[in-house]
Amino acid sequence: MEQAPPNPGRRTWVLGGLAAGIAAAAGYIGLKHRPGPGRLADHAAHFVNPLRIPGKSTRLGEASDAADAGIVLQTGIHPQPLREGPLSDVWAYAQRTATGQVQLNPTLFARSGGRLKVTLENRLGDDTTIHWHGFSVDEANDGSGLHPVRHGDSRTYDFEIRNRAGLYWYHAHPHGQTGMQVHKGLAGLVVVEDEEELALQKALGLTWGVDDLALSISDKQFGLRNKIVHEVGADDWVGDKVLINWTPDPVFEARRGWLRLRLANTSNARLYCIGFDDEGRRRRPFHLLGTDGGLLDRPYRMDSVFLGPGQRVDILLDLRGHAPGDLLMMRSVVYDPMENDAGIGPPEDFAMEHPGATPMGEDLDLMLIRVNDQGGGASGTLPERLSTHAVGIREDAARRPFRLWIQDTGRWMINHWNHHLAHGHDVFEIARGSVERWDITNDMRSMPHPMHLHGFQFVVTGRANSPKQVSERAIDPRGRTPQDTGLLDTVLIWPGETVSIQIDFSQPFAGRQRYMFHCHNLEHEDQGMMIGFAVID
Repeated sequence: MEQAPPNPGRRTWVLGGLAAGIAAAAGYIGLKHRPGPGRLADHAAHFVNPLRIPGKSTRLGEASDAADAGIVLQTGIHPQPLREGPLSDVWAYAQRTATGQVQLNPTLFARSGGRLKVTLENRLGDDTTIHWHGFSVDEANDGSGLHPVRHGDSRTYDFEIRNRAGLYWYHAHPHGQTGMQVHKGLAGLVVVEDEEELALQKALGLTWGVDDLALSISDKQFGLRNKIVHEVGADDWVGDKVLINWTPDPVFEARRGWLRLRLANTSNARLYCIGFDDEGRRRRPFHLLGTDGGLLDRPYRMDSVFLGPGQRVDILLDLRGHAPGDLLMMRSVVYDPMENDAGIGPPEDFAMEHPGATPMGEDLDLMLIRVNDQGGGASGTLPERLSTHAVGIREDAARRPFRLWIQDTGRWMINHWNHHLAHGHDVFEIARGSVERWDITNDMRSMPHPMHLHGFQFVVTGRANSPKQVSERAIDPRGRTPQDTGLLDTVLIWPGETVSIQIDFSQPFAGRQRYMFHCHNLEHEDQGMMIGFAVID
């Protein structure tokens, strides 16, 4: 396989690259699973580390645009206990508080309609960027590899938040090395709020950091002396340990009441199918409240949901009837990974390349939830309508076809394009203000691809030829799942499937604006499964 070439209030943040240690609402939609052996209490006995919560952990920070003083993020080395044995070195964005404490990858808070201003100071020893994943921004603020920040330089990202409330994230995006830099830790979350979001919090009675949590799910591959390792040019880099908010084997002490979990898959390549099992290893249903671009119009009752790299889901668990001591396990439940590209390109040995890692699609425990005896949990009412979000489907939208496929050499392609073959040039142009329908077909001789669009959000208008584990979740004649009813910036496309998305290219930015469309399997991206396009006047 050919390797990628190495290589409102207003407030100011300074971020530094850092080598640091650190079905319908009435029914529910889901899949059968293979239950694990034994009682959950025995099966999960090693989940003993309290979940790190941003703003409450000694390492994970928070930063709010409502604060009066600016926050300065500096570089430094901070060894972290991520496994038994030696401390691990992690690359991170760090902020130094007024008391001199260093906090890593802070969760940023902002309001829709406000501004976000962040300065990156690069001390990595190599090029890097900050990509604002999911945000509707101009090219200069997108943070793609088109505008690398050299070692020793700085860049300020300053933009109005034109997005709805939702969970977004920021991460490194240098061409050819995104997988390595993100795997080693350069990623953080952004929580955007608006009036509809605040109304939901009030209706449910939620308290941030207590029964309303933002969780970054990321698997890491550990090598000798607990070093986080990544091989540039490798394919599908998956880890042998899943960390939730940088916590290995986490346990969360939950109050009896509603528990809201806003999940972001910040892993390089691992696809999760999120579900919750109780002590009898029975699947417990939950409500899906939102996706990448915020709240759905209404909640959907489900028992599992796919979460591809780069995607986010907003989940509500009902613990009101639970007793103190009850246990739930958040897991990735069994699914068919459909890795149909085996035998293409140089031979690979999963066990050798990813020692100790659970293969894609198998059962994988993620986080233990234990109900405590504290009262006062969230006990409000879940509204029947969550938001006014509604986007009409334009049948007259201009269509643009895309094919996702792999060459016999192992090179991933989008149509006949590969970023390295195109030498980074734009491969097509789109008139600003136009609405297009992109029909994205994934070859059967392929694997699932989470396709991410920079600078714009979109809606899924239909799915065709979906595998059973997707089609059985469909809620309308177009084959769409509950996830597909929201605003997205990343969509999972399975082998043999065609997914159609509608994109409104209206924006207030003049001149030529360049963006990327790529697979968010970061190794695929680094290998060139990415194209550039331009929005023009």
